[in-house]
Amino acid sequence: MKAAVTMSACALLVASALATWKDSKALAADSAANDASALQMRVRALEDRAEIEQLLMEYGRTLDARDFAAYSQLFASDGEWIGAQPFGALKGPAAIRARMEAKYKVAPGSFHLLTNAIISIQGERATALSKWDFVIPVDGRPVIFAAGRYDDTLIREHGHWKFSKRVVAAAFTAARPAAAPAAAPAAPKP
Repeated sequence: MKAAVTMSACALLVASALATWKDSKALAADSAANDASALQMRVRALEDRAEIEQLLMEYGRTLDARDFAAYSQLFASDGEWIGAQPFGALKGPAAIRARMEAKYKVAPGSFHLLTNAIISIQGERATALSKWDFVIPVDGRPVIFAAGRYDDTLIREHGHWKFSKRVVAAAFTAARPAAAPAAAPAAPKP
């Protein structure tokens, strides 16, 4: 009888140890799966942020190059561009391209500086706030002609981030400076 009790106790101990071992293996597997899932989510967030930053920079590059075919493709199929007059609100890549081609001509030496992007991602949508300066050459030197901010709503469309709505707000626009008069020749020495 004593041997039967000892065998039963041993069997219970072995069964308990096996159950504990199986539970710890299951917990470790769950933990590893959770760690992998968390890592995937973090990598996805970093990739999304990098793609959105690239979108913001491509906007400036294509605008400065007057490549309005590429520029218009930065907007979602029903994307909006909202700015001051004479532009107003434009909806859809075709309308955005047509208006930009009609209004903007080549401006040699001018360019945009894009800064201070604050990006917030919520799944398949995101928002971004950023600043812009428009620089023009005056007497061979760069001069900030206008500055403002962008207020963006972004959406993932066909696997890529696009502008759902871009609101362009100017903080100031300077009058186009006249070319500085040439320096007067030095007076002859007596």
